[in-house]
Amino acid sequence: MIVFNLNCSDCAFSFEGWFKNTKDYNNQIKKGLLSCPACNSIQIKKGLMAPNVAKKSNSKISKRNKSIASNVKKLKKIIEKEFDYVGDKFTEEAKKIKYGEVKERAIYGEASFEQTKELMDEEIDVLPLPFSTKKTN
Repeated sequence: MIVFNLNCSDCAFSFEGWFKNTKDYNNQIKKGLLSCPACNSIQIKKGLMAPNVAKKSNSKISKRNKSIASNVKKLKKIIEKEFDYVGDKFTEEAKKIKYGEVKERAIYGEASFEQTKELMDEEIDVLPLPFSTKKTN
């Protein structure tokens, strides 16, 4: 597992990305699978970072990082199993649920930064997920 500091070229938002290896990162960038959690842009670049050289004193940190990655994978499996994927219709579906136009249910999908702000303004709770929600079949 490798962690990169990533930056959005469009909105300058900085975030971390976890990848199996550098090749995995490059493949995801090439296929347009990485998007900014703030504005949903796919203009993502690696930021400056110091190499992570493991030391004996870092063994607890390494175990914690593996635990976090494991928990993110578990969360993703739960969400994909228990929630309805609504893709780019997330904003519309969240509003329909809020205003009783459709049956209440747990959903996930994509929303732009502006759409997320709009939902929050209407007091609709949203949370960013620590993984890509885009379906690739």
